[in-house]
Amino acid sequence: MPPPTETTPLTSPPQHPLPQQEPFFLSLSPHNPTTILLLHGLTSSHLEWAPILPLLTPHYHILAVDLPGHSRSATLLPPPGEPLTIPFMTDSIAGIIQSHAHKSVAHIVGMSAGGFVALELARRYPELCTSVFATGAHPFRGSYRFLASRPGIVMGIMWVMYNLPDVLYWKLVEWSGMRRHEELRGEMRGNRTWEVVSGVYGSILEFGGWEGVGGEVRTLVAVAEKGDDVGSVRGLRMGEGARVVVVKRALHAWNLQMPELFAEGIKAWVEGRGLPEGFEELEGRRVSRV
Repeated sequence: MPPPTETTPLTSPPQHPLPQQEPFFLSLSPHNPTTILLLHGLTSSHLEWAPILPLLTPHYHILAVDLPGHSRSATLLPPPGEPLTIPFMTDSIAGIIQSHAHKSVAHIVGMSAGGFVALELARRYPELCTSVFATGAHPFRGSYRFLASRPGIVMGIMWVMYNLPDVLYWKLVEWSGMRRHEELRGEMRGNRTWEVVSGVYGSILEFGGWEGVGGEVRTLVAVAEKGDDVGSVRGLRMGEGARVVVVKRALHAWNLQMPELFAEGIKAWVEGRGLPEGFEELEGRRVSRV
């Protein structure tokens, strides 16, 4: 890890008492002047970005984090009796940007739970965020809300998926078009804890502030056509800096399915140019001034 740089004071103080130790992160290609922060999904780790990193590191400084409660940050938890939440994760990650991103600002890329952290960073710490690229983060309704409010069921589903016989698991991975991820699979098994699943899902159910998305930080909300609830983002009232797109043929974890398209989308959004083919504007969405 690079030594801390001179930091800018935060305009929003942390809402939670934080551990003395920072969450684990990799700092790659620090010679590049623009920093991108990568935030993984629930029960995952920074290893999920392995197919993306070779496509980004030639151009950008990358900070790839293990979120609190996960993998190398597994012991970084709230005080006993308090749940692991999106706001707690956000407060923990803000210090990494402040101390280790160039000029204490970064483009934020978040997948799933990491997408909610990215949106919360932009809401509470806009001075740290140049832009946000959030995918797999959308309002929970219907079956998504039903399962998120019953973390015991989710734990059981995860146990089945993570413990399938190897031959069946990798057949499913191959059938879906995802990249193999042996080491990540092992870490996902270890990260499937009650503290992580119940706390984070409960926090997502309480997530609000969609009307503020894009109000201060230019934000892309990308939903996967085959893996996310596309309808949940129709009609959302967001700021003028928000843009909502559907990624065609994408599964929820499309960074493991379409890494080239994912990386090209990140680069286009960071550089402020047109998104590549495969990203389609969501029809019927109302955008309002905030």
